[in-house]
Amino acid sequence: MRSETLPGYVDAEPAQLDLCFERAASGKTWLSRQRGGYPFHVGRVLPLTRRIASSSCRSHANAEVIVQSSSGGLFENDRVFQRFVAMPRARATVRTAAATIVHTMTHGIAHSRVAIEAHPESRFDYLPQPNILFPAACLLSTIDVVLHRAATVLIADTWLTHDPTHRAARFGVLDATLNVRNADSQLLARDRFRLEPGAARGSLTGVRQTYGAHGGLLVLRRDDSDAGNEALTRAINAALQKLDTPPTTAYAAAGVLPGACGTFVRMLAADSIALRAIFSTAVEAVHLTLDSFHEGAPRASQASQNRN
Repeated sequence: MRSETLPGYVDAEPAQLDLCFERAASGKTWLSRQRGGYPFHVGRVLPLTRRIASSSCRSHANAEVIVQSSSGGLFENDRVFQRFVAMPRARATVRTAAATIVHTMTHGIAHSRVAIEAHPESRFDYLPQPNILFPAACLLSTIDVVLHRAATVLIADTWLTHDPTHRAARFGVLDATLNVRNADSQLLARDRFRLEPGAARGSLTGVRQTYGAHGGLLVLRRDDSDAGNEALTRAINAALQKLDTPPTTAYAAAGVLPGACGTFVRMLAADSIALRAIFSTAVEAVHLTLDSFHEGAPRASQASQNRN
């Protein structure tokens, strides 16, 4: 099979982990390409079947892969690159076996890059466990996504802080960027933030106060009218409101991304327990809403109807 290259991006180095998922004529998704080098290890493909909640009981075969790391986390001057491709109509999920520790550093910085390409009508979920920032940890994180027409991609990007000495020491720098492009290399959306704790010892600075956990859930899907993305945003926000968590514990909300390319949920939480509750609620709302889209086109919001 030929090796695809992400549009608009020239790879200066090969990926340590390179996976490609394809859909067979039977409807089953299988792992058609698997290249794994240190520090990554991929176990066998776990077949899953999610049934859509409808009278027709249609099912979508889904392949799940759990990625393990033998390195014990990210260390100073590490450069790790993971690449995932979902071919047309493939449905796959990639998770990690455990959280990734970003260890203490003295002078250098660790680089983590993830490249995802979702071909037409594919569904790819990239849902790794959180990254844990240790004192003086410095991390540059980049996620590049190529989103083809009618593809759907879920991405979890979550962070925790921890000082094993319990002295509330600060991490160094977290510089994270996510780029979403279409098949023609046009930039649809970009999210970037750079966090340096400063006087907020050991925590991630939030909207109203300091929080110990920070997360993002992106639901990337092309919708020229924005009707589906608006429906998805409403469903997520409605589910989050039911949690009824005080601002001192958690702060989260969903919004439509620019470029009509999806929905973004930003989460701030006091600790990993609160973050997990928000994340699980948001993911469940996403799955239920996306499943409902298979039963028929989502209704346009009143605002969309007024624009038309």
